Amino acid sequence: MENQFLKATITNAAGARLVEWTLKKYEFHADGKDRGKVNLVLGNEVLLTGQPNLDEVTNGLDVEIVDRNGKPVELAKHTMFTDLLDGTTITLDEANPTREIEFYLPVENGRIVQKYIFYYDRYAVDLVIRFENLRDYIDNSWYSLKWENGLKATEENLTDDYSYAIAYAYQNGELEKLNISDEPEEVFPPGSTTSWTAIRTKYFLAAIIPHQRENLTVALSGYPGKVGEVTTKTYTTKLGVPFPPNRSGVSQDTFTVYMGPMDISTLSPYGVDLENLVMNKDWYEGIFRPISRWIVLPSFKFLRTFIPNYGLVIIIFSILIKLLLHPLTKKSYESMSHMQELQPLMTELKEKYKNDPQRMQRETMKLYKERGVNPLGGCLPMLLQMPLLFALFIVFRSTIQLRGEPFALWIHDLSRPDMLPLGFSLPVIGDHLSVLPFLMGLTMIWQSKMTMTDPKQKALVYFMPVFLIFVFYSLPSGLNLYYAVFNLLSMVQTKMIKKKSAAAQTSNGKAVKPAAAKSRKPEAPGKSKARSRKKK
Repeated sequence: MENQFLKATITNAAGARLVEWTLKKYEFHADGKDRGKVNLVLGNEVLLTGQPNLDEVTNGLDVEIVDRNGKPVELAKHTMFTDLLDGTTITLDEANPTREIEFYLPVENGRIVQKYIFYYDRYAVDLVIRFENLRDYIDNSWYSLKWENGLKATEENLTDDYSYAIAYAYQNGELEKLNISDEPEEVFPPGSTTSWTAIRTKYFLAAIIPHQRENLTVALSGYPGKVGEVTTKTYTTKLGVPFPPNRSGVSQDTFTVYMGPMDISTLSPYGVDLENLVMNKDWYEGIFRPISRWIVLPSFKFLRTFIPNYGLVIIIFSILIKLLLHPLTKKSYESMSHMQELQPLMTELKEKYKNDPQRMQRETMKLYKERGVNPLGGCLPMLLQMPLLFALFIVFRSTIQLRGEPFALWIHDLSRPDMLPLGFSLPVIGDHLSVLPFLMGLTMIWQSKMTMTDPKQKALVYFMPVFLIFVFYSLPSGLNLYYAVFNLLSMVQTKMIKKKSAAAQTSNGKAVKPAAAKSRKPEAPGKSKARSRKKK
């Protein structure tokens, strides 16, 4: 089955199981080589050959019941029947928007039926599970629909990708999650009303959304593994669904299964709050997420409607942010300048009252008041900017909009570090160099030198930028591009503010001279009186 977003393959040889779910828009990046499009169902090994192989189907949907002997029966281990011929291909579009595909397994006097309903404009499929006349076969009050063995990593930075690997259950309006570390773990969220259960990686999501949500149970389990030095996380989520009391007739349940990108605009139409998972991994993301979701990300999308390159969008956005924050930056610089002017007087106070700390504090505050200086004026504007800076960091780091988007020259993907080929190999760095983190560090050093007021802090001018180069070296090039451009604009802004401030001081100085000259004019009469007394 193929629609505008994906290509799916189902086999009846494994219980009507999905064995391919390829997303047309997104490239696979896990090993840094061209492996085609992202496939959320098959393991990475299958991408090497391009051929579905049942022995390599390691994750995906499965239905499990318990027979009258208490033995689990997984449909994926049985061959089901269908009226379709082998190799049937279905293409959906606006003229042919939906298609139902039905598979069935005869069980004694009854049947187990799985029906898929595909749509031309969705990353989701509706799954209908029907049980017909299974009273004598089933000896349990429930069955389970599960997504087992998680989602494979799709990104080159496996550590970063697996850091986002989490299993969820949304029950009674509350989000429960399982985020394993070094040990296997299993949890059973207690809610009885289940809106959905899901497993995610950094950019992609697999979610099961039941249409009947009452009296369901969820079991989340996960175990760690190793790929080289990278710790992997593999999750299974099992949705327990009760059978009706009378099993002699026909009963069925419907589920929507979403397998696609972590994109707010794509997830919102399902109306079950799946979009709340976007930019909501860590505690700080939860705090700054409203700014990221309602201000930063919509601004990006708006600019993208008439600017074809996301790199240019980032540059334009950084200019707009710098203009927006200009009053705060100017206020901060003026406050730091006033504090610098007071340094000699404050040094005198410290020396004069070094044996009386309380008196020194009172005199210092008195000095601030007389000169109209707020000691927090330099840092307060910066603190007000921090929520926006964190919100920007979250958007650049985890939203799928920048994934696979090129900028220029060697920057082919703004969601990954920029990699300039060197043609030779260097220790630690290797044969590729990330240029933008160094540009960001150099602009930070220049900016710090322009704004430094205390010579004792000279070491920080170099220490902090060098430290941040290492921190940002493996982060997305879009984030480094933003901060590099922002720092360049800050340098220009600081120079302009200093120039205007110096011009204002010069202007004030010229205004004082005439006043001083006028104050000396009254001395002339005194001198004439003195001369007259001398004559007398």
